[in-house]
Amino acid sequence: MPEKKHIILDTDIGGDIDDHWALGMLLNIPEAEIELVLTSSGDTRYRTKVAAKFLQDVGRADVRLGIGIARLDQHLQETFSADVKQYLLDDYPGVVVEDGIAEMIRIIESKPEIMLIGIGPMTNLAALCLRRPDLMKKCRLTIMAGSIAKNYKDRPGIVSEYNIAADIPASKVVFSADWKEFTITPLDHCGNMTIDGELYQQLFHSHQAIPKVILDCYKKWLIFHQSSEHYETESSILYDTVAIHLAFTDKYVIFDDMNLVVDDVGFLRKESWGKSIRVALTWSNIGQYKAELVEILTKTRNIF
Repeated sequence: MPEKKHIILDTDIGGDIDDHWALGMLLNIPEAEIELVLTSSGDTRYRTKVAAKFLQDVGRADVRLGIGIARLDQHLQETFSADVKQYLLDDYPGVVVEDGIAEMIRIIESKPEIMLIGIGPMTNLAALCLRRPDLMKKCRLTIMAGSIAKNYKDRPGIVSEYNIAADIPASKVVFSADWKEFTITPLDHCGNMTIDGELYQQLFHSHQAIPKVILDCYKKWLIFHQSSEHYETESSILYDTVAIHLAFTDKYVIFDDMNLVVDDVGFLRKESWGKSIRVALTWSNIGQYKAELVEILTKTRNIF
């Protein structure tokens, strides 16, 4: 039996639907010992309610939740606000911790090593770095963030990736910290990750709780965006699932080590003085990854 990994997931669930897919995937990986799901970006209490309702609906209210740093200055879409309007955090059968940063620190202190997975803006992760820089060497960090700058000033319409651009100062802190290991899947790598065809139909017709609840949320997300035409045929882009994958295995991915920094407009730039970061460059077999993702979501067994 492979050794368990102690996991803290930092997520901005409640905006794009890919966070639901990523959390559902994580729940179904037997090697994952989920210590905390921490919410980030905008109204983090709202996001904690979305996470709590999802976890309760799939029968995993044993997962501990932490409320991250609120950024009410960020006026973000709350895709599931109607869905959780009547939901109270006091109704969550599990534990909800008000000070999610303090809880993250407590958990890291108590474990020999932690796998941090970041699939949202880096406000919480930067707070960890600034409050307890001594804990970085206990943390293997895997995030979905960034795009590698390639003459972007000469390419009109090119914008920086959201998870970095939403809090550039925090991103700079995270990318300059001394992590035990730091892996990223940038947009250049995960921006084509969709499920369609027969694989999507396996999910669509599954009777398992996790895919059923994910697809129910996906339909609500599509309706919110006034489009449900793809509901029966394909997923949206599932960026965040790739970060979950890379926290457990290198399969199907080609990496390169790059010295990267975050610039003032939110792009990742190669600089000799930047920290060395393991970057997922491309897929060696994206089809096999998609098949394995569907297998993870539709049944619980030892995948890796």
